[in-house]
Amino acid sequence: MSTRVAAASQVGHASPVSTRSRSSRRAPAASTAGRALRDILALPALEGASITPEGGADGVTIGALVLDDPAAPQAEAGLLVAPRGIAKTVPAGVVAVITRVAISGDPTVPVIVIPADRPWGDVLSAIAQALSGEEREREARRVFRQALISGRGVPGIAEAASHLFAAPVALLDEYLDILGAAGISDAREDSLHEAIEAARGHGPASLLGPFVESGVQGTHILQLDGDGTMAGVLVAWCADNPGADPAAQALTDALLVERVRENTRADTEARLRGDLIEELLAGEVVSRESLVRRARLLGADLSEGAVAVVGTLQDPHSDGRVITDPRLVRRFMQQTRGVLELHWPRALVDWHEGLLVILLPRRAEGDEGEGPEELAHTLARRLLAATGPTVPGLTLTLALSRHQTDPERLGSAIDEAQLALSIGERLGRSGEVVTFEETGTYKLLFQVFADKPEELDAFYDQTIAPLVRYDEQYQTELVGTVSTYLDLDCNLAATASTLFTHRHTIRYRLDRITELAGLDIGKTDDREKLSLGLKAMRLLGHKVTAPSTEKPSRGGGRGAKKA
Repeated sequence: MSTRVAAASQVGHASPVSTRSRSSRRAPAASTAGRALRDILALPALEGASITPEGGADGVTIGALVLDDPAAPQAEAGLLVAPRGIAKTVPAGVVAVITRVAISGDPTVPVIVIPADRPWGDVLSAIAQALSGEEREREARRVFRQALISGRGVPGIAEAASHLFAAPVALLDEYLDILGAAGISDAREDSLHEAIEAARGHGPASLLGPFVESGVQGTHILQLDGDGTMAGVLVAWCADNPGADPAAQALTDALLVERVRENTRADTEARLRGDLIEELLAGEVVSRESLVRRARLLGADLSEGAVAVVGTLQDPHSDGRVITDPRLVRRFMQQTRGVLELHWPRALVDWHEGLLVILLPRRAEGDEGEGPEELAHTLARRLLAATGPTVPGLTLTLALSRHQTDPERLGSAIDEAQLALSIGERLGRSGEVVTFEETGTYKLLFQVFADKPEELDAFYDQTIAPLVRYDEQYQTELVGTVSTYLDLDCNLAATASTLFTHRHTIRYRLDRITELAGLDIGKTDDREKLSLGLKAMRLLGHKVTAPSTEKPSRGGGRGAKKA
């Protein structure tokens, strides 16, 4: 496989560099990539060779072999092959000479003298292979193959890369998550994290570009692509651009192999989880024994039931459009599984047709004696907190069921969570955690809304709609007043204080409400109808006229008799 190389920038980091497959055209700049003279001197075929001056190989890069032929065209970074000894003048472009003839004096370029019994064919063949990168690539593939066989994943590949490039390295995915690192100091790790956080401020669709463009001081950054597939990102703290090294292609291939292996494992587990959760979502009857056994194979103990969590990932800037982009969903699910592994390691999680579904098995009580539902609520808040940095600009809404102790009824627990989610979204609670318990009488009204929406419309028209129309016509605050009054258990003084309004004004508004709605707020049955009417209004998506809760400026008149 060939490697296409872009030049390193002059501010301590590299421009974007991609490694390509064999099917791509090899860039003619291969000769400028070259090999370090010290690496050539270390070839087995040159064992016993000497170099003059001592240390002359340091900092010298060889790009091509050059024959001792005055008619030959000039070559850049050439290693001159001089069987008869070094001439007085070295051709232009030659940076080193290899000969069998001992020299005297100080040469103008480094001179390698091979042993007298070493055949030229073996020497030149070894050097040619080294310059073509074949031997280096073979060695790199052997090292990475050992890392893959060890089963240590990307961290093992990072250690192998650090050894091959003789430099600290970090391997990232396309979302800039660090998959593995080796040889990095705390200071370098801090600078890497700072660059990642800065790039993530650009939004989920443009992480890699800003990261590569801004760079990390003192590094080369390579985007590794193979056969059109993003393998990862290499960040290397080294002087030479590793994109010019054949080992970069071997690294790309090793990462692709590891990704396929990890994806296969994850897909298998996801399919098993998905089958189980899909059966529960579909309301299929699953025996207790079968459910518990299948869950245990996936690392979860559902013998004591679970709390169900469901959620949607939405774009709040596009009317709450549910996110289905596979890249974003994959990134979101990676983060979700990471949070669960840390805080609830035996949970079952799946993404099913745009819906996040989690089953949280019962576990030991929390430090403060919290039960399963309280612990689940704490976990849900952690998931919300982790979503913002993971997929910037998107909103996660979560809903929780009650703790269902019977494994055979976990399907109903998922139904509870879905109902709470639907109610929460109707009430404008996107980006929050909604519990089934807190939905109260909304549950009953929502069932009516789902089955016979015209009945809920009719109930709204008989209770709150007259107040809404009056508020819209006269710019009054009757709806907001009755909502606040009922929320405060019909406490007149508390309502007046909350709304910064005189009690006489509140009484006047309540009288007007009775007149318009035909419901006496002083009667229990009528108060219940008004309360249900307000909830029906919210489920139907009508706006609540929220009265001002800011204290009016002086001269505004607390006692002004505005209905």
